[in-house]
Amino acid sequence: MERFMVKTITDAEIDEAQKMLGFEFPLEYIEFIKSGYDLGDAPIEALEISDPPSHADIFGALKDAREYDDLPAELLPICEDNSDYYCLNPWGEVVFWSHNGVTDEKWANVAEWRAQMIAESEA
Repeated sequence: MERFMVKTITDAEIDEAQKMLGFEFPLEYIEFIKSGYDLGDAPIEALEISDPPSHADIFGALKDAREYDDLPAELLPICEDNSDYYCLNPWGEVVFWSHNGVTDEKWANVAEWRAQMIAESEA
C-alpha cells in the first residue's frame, strides 16, 4: 500500500482540536496523531485533525455521523471503516460503532487497537 507524508501536528493544534471537539484526548491517541496516524497497511483510514482539512476530516466526520447516523454524543470517531467508525469513548477505550449502533468490539486503548489493526493487515 502506498504511504503518504502527513503534516506533523503540533501540541497547539492538538489542544485546539480538543477544544473544538469538546473531547479530551487520551495520551495514546495523542501519540497516534503524532505518529502521522500510522496504521501500517491496514485498509482503513484514520480521521485527521489537520488544517486545512483533508478528505478524512475528523470535524466533518463527527458532524455527519451525529447528524445522519445518530452517533452517540459520548463517542468521538477516530477512524472510518466503510461508513462505520472506530471511536474513542470517555474512558479512552476504542469501540466499533456501525450505523446500526455500538457493537461488542472494544479495545482498552488506542495503542491496543492500533496494534491489532496493523497485525490484521499483515496476516
